[in-house]
Amino acid sequence: MKKLLALLLVCVLALPLMAVYSSAAESDLPFELVAPAYVTANHLDGNDSPTTTKLTYSLSNEMTAFFKNMDNAYLNDTIEQFMSEIGCDDIWVSIQVDWALDDVNDSISGWHYNKYWDGDEYFGLGRDSEGNPRWSDWDVVDWGLNNATETVQDIWVTRGVPNDDRWNGDPERHMPGVKDQLRPEQYTYDYDEETVHIDYTKHTMYFRIRFVVTVRIDGEYDKYYFSDWSNIASVGKDAESFVPLTKADLAAPVITDLHMTDKEFNGNPIVAFTLTVPDKLMEDATKVEAHGGSIVIEVEGRVKGDKEFVSLQGDWIIKAGEMESALFNLANESRPNVPKDSIIELRCRYRYDHPKYFDDAVYSDWSKIISFGTDDINMGKTETTDGTVSPDDGADHAKGSCPICHFCPQPLGLCIFIWLLILVVIIVIIIVVIVAVKKSKKKDKK
Repeated sequence: MKKLLALLLVCVLALPLMAVYSSAAESDLPFELVAPAYVTANHLDGNDSPTTTKLTYSLSNEMTAFFKNMDNAYLNDTIEQFMSEIGCDDIWVSIQVDWALDDVNDSISGWHYNKYWDGDEYFGLGRDSEGNPRWSDWDVVDWGLNNATETVQDIWVTRGVPNDDRWNGDPERHMPGVKDQLRPEQYTYDYDEETVHIDYTKHTMYFRIRFVVTVRIDGEYDKYYFSDWSNIASVGKDAESFVPLTKADLAAPVITDLHMTDKEFNGNPIVAFTLTVPDKLMEDATKVEAHGGSIVIEVEGRVKGDKEFVSLQGDWIIKAGEMESALFNLANESRPNVPKDSIIELRCRYRYDHPKYFDDAVYSDWSKIISFGTDDINMGKTETTDGTVSPDDGADHAKGSCPICHFCPQPLGLCIFIWLLILVVIIVIIIVVIVAVKKSKKKDKK
């Protein structure tokens, strides 16, 4: 029996690990490598340079979750074990951005990707076997992410080009200049200001992005893995116009698995919960970010028994997986520090800011209120206009949730721990009876 329980415990503990690395045998990567999603382009109207464009794109939930686990391994000083389990010494993701003006198939101003973007085993991405760069200043062949744990990423591209090798190229090194990748009728170049101008009322610039995952094993050449190219985004004459979001576009956040961590901030504990990022939100957040707005998440919490929710400090950038919130703001005069064993209730909402289109933020509805051991304590309660929950029914837990341990299904209406206690009492009684019977038999023999 003990061996069986130990085996079951090992299997349970191994489940998260198996889930994270399930695709490794298929592709040698610990996650599925998919193309960047919802790529959106926005010309910055002269901000930075006359041609600068901001691109935004989304990472998959699986990728952000993996790099969150990797960050945690660094923080917990378990990175060596983490890396050994995925079979490498380091792994990171970068992007390549290709562009074309007017016609993606044009021999000069069409897509500029070439075989050198796939990398030389010695000199790396974008270079030939002699180390020469085979890309122009507008070609992006190796650009790191802001933070791979965050869903929405951005990069500024097609920026100003000085009148040097970046504009004119370097034939001796086989390096193209931006001028070599444009047709003369598509641009004008101001040699005094050293700026290139493209009339986007007459021309259209197209962009596509792909991920590059670099896997490093000490003593070996780096291995590169490439995703498919993304959807094509554009600015200029034929570009898709942006329509601002409304409240109807913002569904309430989906949050689960609230739990206390072993971390602290200013002497108070930190809780964590899981945020699920649906495809619709990924797409909307990417488009909003590209056009100068933002969608972030606001988190509020309270200690069970408190009436009012309080804004919490912590993660506010949208990212799938575990989010953390410090409980420092829940401390007050009567409670200088939040006890570690406090029962916390938490809710979230999305905030959409877009100063270009409206003055005030747009908010989603609040999420369900979650607590330890349950992902919904709103059942049977009425939410008031100020967002607080009226205690009209006195229920503090989800329908069917145990009021003692907060997570068991209450077999026959009793907490599982009460059943265990009853079982222990019965066993003790049986043992006492057996001992008494044996003593009685011994006396009879005498």
